[in-house]
Amino acid sequence: MHYQANLRDSAANPALAAASIPARRIVLDPELRRNRSEHDRVLLHEYFHFAWVRLGNQKRRAWEQHLAAEWRARARGEAGWSAEWRKKTLTRQDVEVRTKRWREYCCESFCDTGAWLRSGAMSENTLGAARQRGRADWFAANLGDAPLPF
Repeated sequence: MHYQANLRDSAANPALAAASIPARRIVLDPELRRNRSEHDRVLLHEYFHFAWVRLGNQKRRAWEQHLAAEWRARARGEAGWSAEWRKKTLTRQDVEVRTKRWREYCCESFCDTGAWLRSGAMSENTLGAARQRGRADWFAANLGDAPLPF
């Protein structure tokens, strides 16, 4: 892990962090050093990108099904901003066809949810209580309290 200013996400928006799975590297914005809880939440989010690729297709599809059920129920909010801005751009076709935009949203939602559950930080969580419980239950059933795979 190292620090670098002026990071951008896949849509060229300013970002606080980035992960490279092939290089096994995480980069964080140096401003995060000023706020320990935010630093830890963002770092956990990046760690969960590594967990996502090791999760396996069956569990990734189960997470997608969980999110699709939320979508059909018109659930609002997200566990973090990186998933929320992607969710706001989704169309019904993205969800039904499982487009690249849908899969990116699912990954970011998984990482935001994992970071929220492991850190307890609520700084970006806009999910309602019922959705929070549903996601916590999904993680407990599918991941338990397994250590992160690094």
